[in-house]
Amino acid sequence: MRGTLLYIGQRLVLIAVTTVLVSSIVFLLLHQIPGNAFLNETRQTPQALAAELHRYGLDLPLQNQYVNWVQGVLHGNLGESLVNRQVKITPLLVRETSVSATVGFFALLVTVGLGLILGVLAALRQNTWVDYLASSTAVVGYSIPSFVIAIFGLLVFGHYLYLWTQGTFYYVPGWGKLEQIPVPALALGLPYASYVARLTRASMLETIRTDYVRTAWAKGLKARVVVVRHALRNALIPVVTILGPLITGIITGSVVIENIFGIPGLGKEFVTSILARDYNIVIGVFTFYAALVGLANLTVDVIYPILDPRIRY
Repeated sequence: MRGTLLYIGQRLVLIAVTTVLVSSIVFLLLHQIPGNAFLNETRQTPQALAAELHRYGLDLPLQNQYVNWVQGVLHGNLGESLVNRQVKITPLLVRETSVSATVGFFALLVTVGLGLILGVLAALRQNTWVDYLASSTAVVGYSIPSFVIAIFGLLVFGHYLYLWTQGTFYYVPGWGKLEQIPVPALALGLPYASYVARLTRASMLETIRTDYVRTAWAKGLKARVVVVRHALRNALIPVVTILGPLITGIITGSVVIENIFGIPGLGKEFVTSILARDYNIVIGVFTFYAALVGLANLTVDVIYPILDPRIRY
């Protein structure tokens, strides 16, 4: 237990350092791009432009701007929006992170739940119509990009089934109702669920042929006990291994899905800020994304000892 806590502490420090490093690179690169958010404003006099640049410290040398920004980050302050005056970035992104986390959580449920069900059924019914149907579904799901699934979701649920859904699956003021979540979550998680299904099938086929599983069958144990406790638990090790990259894909894929459905999360804010040249928010979103990816991979590593007690940190 002590070793695990020490490992988690070390990884948290590494995540913090990586987050600062990534955001610092983004900070330096963005400040090399010509233009700023104030140039988009019409009838901006040179005096007014100079006043705005001075207010946000953008008239300082780059090294001084960077030092001020790092000091703010260490205190949890990512600055103010350049477009929306007096709007603090940190509370804004925290609120939007909760929205993105909601969509990502249900997308992960689709990825893991649907993927495991299809993979286990295909392995237990190998070379039957169940196996062929589950494998074909996985191949089709893996071949279709998430944004195509999202567009079909908009067409089916927003047009043909509008009398049933009333369009509540996409953004309306007060987003976050349960009925708004399934279609975006399915569009985001289905391609990754197909990948999990294929890997689960291969891993299950290898596991159910091992001696300890055959021994469990020979003892007369119930099928549920043999499949879940003996076969599936050991077959999950390869699946858990790819959860880190899959969660990263879900986090980055939310940029497209949130913009298609108009979900007010980090992805939509990211695109909006780039188009408006609101570089402070862009840097903040990159900072949050780097932290989320690091925490997601840490969570996957912590799951390993739960599935296999022989793994120690």
